[in-house]
Amino acid sequence: MVRSWLWFIAAAICIAGCGNDRGYPREVEVDGGVDEPPSDRGLLPCNVQSFLADHCQSCHGAQPVNGAPISLVTYRDLTTRNDDGVMIAQRALTRVQSTVAPMPPPPAPAATATDLSALAAWVTAGAPPGDCTAAPGPFDGPVVCTSGRMWTGGDRESPLMHPGNACIACHAQPRSRGEDDAPRFTIAGTVYPTGHEPDDCNGAPSATVEVTGATGAVTSLPVNAAGNFFSSAAIAAPFHVAVVANGKRRAMGASPPTGDCNSCHTQGGANQAPGRIAPP
Repeated sequence: MVRSWLWFIAAAICIAGCGNDRGYPREVEVDGGVDEPPSDRGLLPCNVQSFLADHCQSCHGAQPVNGAPISLVTYRDLTTRNDDGVMIAQRALTRVQSTVAPMPPPPAPAATATDLSALAAWVTAGAPPGDCTAAPGPFDGPVVCTSGRMWTGGDRESPLMHPGNACIACHAQPRSRGEDDAPRFTIAGTVYPTGHEPDDCNGAPSATVEVTGATGAVTSLPVNAAGNFFSSAAIAAPFHVAVVANGKRRAMGASPPTGDCNSCHTQGGANQAPGRIAPP
């Protein structure tokens, strides 16, 4: 029941933020009058691709979710025009700069001026084709254990145990006789270097997960040597989550339905998650 209610809240937030736009027909004029333009994302500049992945595509992905009306993934997606004749790239820039109807919708943190500079410069230049074919996204590769190290300790209690597994669900199970109760977490998961890594494979050892509660309070959770992060602190829902690494930030556009992050961020992805939690 709680999970269903949180899904409703997440969808309502995105619908309120996304669904009030006019004019996103599927058959639209492409900027420049080209009948069948190339549609692969490689024609977007790499820095524009990164911005969209970090701030937009959790809702505006190849299959839009949570009330998002359009995809913001390919060059064609960004250079089509809406019913008012406005190029979608320009409309996207206007929304992420807006203080009245911002994207991503609050309480998700707004993009910084530094983050916005790449998209703004590209739109101002007329959205010319780029070349980013040599830079695949984190979810484009095969299943791989990047670290080459697996957890082999079974259910022996350790903060490094079972990376990639659903931590909260496991810790809620009754323990064997003679064992202490497992700690109860409000949020827990694993950050991986790439988007499709197997259970029990050690994740990324360097990243921070930021959880912003409904009150605006931010809980920062550094990952450990196995990529695991967890907290038992009370966090007001609906909350938003972002991963920070290497001076960059990737935020979920919608509020997650549960704090058990690995229950959705599985090897192949579940409940509309694209795969593992991956750093920007």
